[in-house]
Amino acid sequence: MFFYKSIIALSAIFLLASCGPSNNGLTPVDDDKDSKSVSHPAVDYSKGRAMNQKLGRGINLGNSWDSPGIGAHPDCGWNNCIKDEDFQIIKAAGFNSVRLPVRWEHDLDVNGTIDPQRLAGVKEDIQIANSLGMPVVLDFHHHINMNAAAMYVESNPSDYQEELAKFASMWVQVATALNDIPDDMIVFEIMNEPHDIKKKATVNEIMLTGYNAIRSVSLTKTIMFEANGYSKFGAIKQLELPQDGNIIVSGHYYEPYEFTHQGTAGKQYPCGAVVSSSRLSQIASEFKTYVDSAKAYYPDIDGTHSVPMNMGEFGAIGRTGSMCGDEAPSEAMRAQWTQHVISAAESYGISWHYWSYGKTSGFQAYNQDAGEWFPEMKKVFDAFSANPFPNI
Repeated sequence: MFFYKSIIALSAIFLLASCGPSNNGLTPVDDDKDSKSVSHPAVDYSKGRAMNQKLGRGINLGNSWDSPGIGAHPDCGWNNCIKDEDFQIIKAAGFNSVRLPVRWEHDLDVNGTIDPQRLAGVKEDIQIANSLGMPVVLDFHHHINMNAAAMYVESNPSDYQEELAKFASMWVQVATALNDIPDDMIVFEIMNEPHDIKKKATVNEIMLTGYNAIRSVSLTKTIMFEANGYSKFGAIKQLELPQDGNIIVSGHYYEPYEFTHQGTAGKQYPCGAVVSSSRLSQIASEFKTYVDSAKAYYPDIDGTHSVPMNMGEFGAIGRTGSMCGDEAPSEAMRAQWTQHVISAAESYGISWHYWSYGKTSGFQAYNQDAGEWFPEMKKVFDAFSANPFPNI
């Protein structure tokens, strides 16, 4: 147990900064060594596509419910409590939806029951967002025990099976508690950023276990899948998706990491990195590759579309609250990168959730201390929200 607790402690230190890779300071690569990816039969993804369209443009409420908080305010473990007015601020800024990362495993009792205060608080926040017309992507975040067990499944299969059973049990509890939320106002995201898992078959088992647990309770809710390698878009083709048209696949985009994550992972990404105009120009072609791959592996029966795609996280570190301070990217440069990423995603109808709204060690788009959006970031969001999310 000491080994696994050490993994959890080290992971938590990094994840406080943002979601993304540690990987000894290296950008994670797609792991497709164990078997070739194969294309799947065409599916009518119209239900998933309609929900993805409704998600449109969104933002993460990170470092809150995904913190290891306890007691009366379990969303405040990292001093970034969610306030009711945060949802109103997000709505007023033109966002269509929010992604709510939640850490469920932290407060389990000896019987595997989720902390009722956490569950009730999460549901209340979902209902507040829904009351403003914003659907919520509910994400199983920082499920570190499950990921650690999957990393070492070959040497300790019993621990893996135990964690898999807990994972399924938690999803049944959550899906049951939230099944009365209208179908078009919530998406269940199975597990955030599986990583460093040797075989894609293990990732698929985790994803399908979560999927089956949700479907045992919620037959008509949209379910979101993520792939290995910290949810790399390029690894989506490794997923074994069920023949279910009411699903979405999510990828995360932080390229290039030396720019977006500078100062993190023990400063293995040094401060002071900039992103060149030539590198920015590559973003559009990267997204074309992702979409072409999805169409090849998970085609829609209409012959045009694929399984719908979401960009659940993307963002670049700024100067406020980051370890790099004035060496971090200027707000203008951060906004420029963000604009290119959103433009590329929207050109293919990919819904998105920026990482993140509030204090996230430099990734925040909203300055809670000043009570306003960072101006350059606000200009980017305003420019897109001035027009409807593309129906592609």
